Amino acid sequence: MNLRFSLLLTLPVFAGLSVVAQDAAPRDRNAVNSAAAAPARAGMLADSPVVFPEKGALPPLFPPDVEVERYPVEADFLLFGSPCRSAAQIGAIEAAMPKVRFAPPGQDWKNLARTRKALLEGGDLHLLALGDSIVNDAMRSGWIVRLREACPRTRIRATVYVRGGGGCRHFREEGRIANHLVPLRPDLVLIGGISQGLDPEPIREVIGQIREGLPQCEIVLATGVFGTVDPRDPAAMARAPHSAMSGYGAMLRLLAAETGCAYLDMTTPWVEAIRSSGRHPHVFYRDRVHANEFGEQIPGRILLGWLAPAGAGMGIR
Repeated sequence: MNLRFSLLLTLPVFAGLSVVAQDAAPRDRNAVNSAAAAPARAGMLADSPVVFPEKGALPPLFPPDVEVERYPVEADFLLFGSPCRSAAQIGAIEAAMPKVRFAPPGQDWKNLARTRKALLEGGDLHLLALGDSIVNDAMRSGWIVRLREACPRTRIRATVYVRGGGGCRHFREEGRIANHLVPLRPDLVLIGGISQGLDPEPIREVIGQIREGLPQCEIVLATGVFGTVDPRDPAAMARAPHSAMSGYGAMLRLLAAETGCAYLDMTTPWVEAIRSSGRHPHVFYRDRVHANEFGEQIPGRILLGWLAPAGAGMGIR
């Protein structure tokens, strides 16, 4: 019996909710990171205990149980509210998944003074996550629920603006920032995912467009997680085009310093979490590129551990 079939027998599926929700982002159009391209590179597939379908994703074990607001947006893009999961469902996922541990990224508030004040003293905080299907998955984890619990005096809301394979080269075009992001008036924008590429200029341009419309908005540039690169292989991670350990991480850190943005290394704690589980990485995947419900919790907890008051985001509980 393969691992996934065994899990399907032992864990609940929530009736009445569409299984499409597990793969809710538009199709990943990034040729470097797409599931369609992955079989050509054996990588993790060589010793994987999980059998993925040739097309699409494995069915969800925990379809998101919270209806979220969706905003009208052009084809191939999604714009919606978060969290997509209740605290009860997050707890059920955490209880079922393999245990992982990681050291949360160090908190650097130099360019996040307004965000820090809202989290520590109360007030309103609207976070908007911008990027690709990996960003979609991280936000679908429901980590915003935990951040609200950690900061009860703060009125926290979150929005997700994504495109499958979407990097800033897509969001900078056609007035998308001015027409869709700026009217939502986020206080904090997270730019992340695995689809940005090594050219800093599209990211720089999106930062400029955000600040033109929202001068007070704070911005975080985050490195990537998941994709087809094996987190057990340090040499592979050092070459990965979205990794903090590669030239991409160095570029993003420098760009953050130049533009007055915060920098977040999500790659290192993600690698640590996967390795700490003692399980094959594919236990945390729904296809050859993207996280399943277990995998989603890892970037969600990384974000929580980075933003929440000390001690609120240590590992998976």
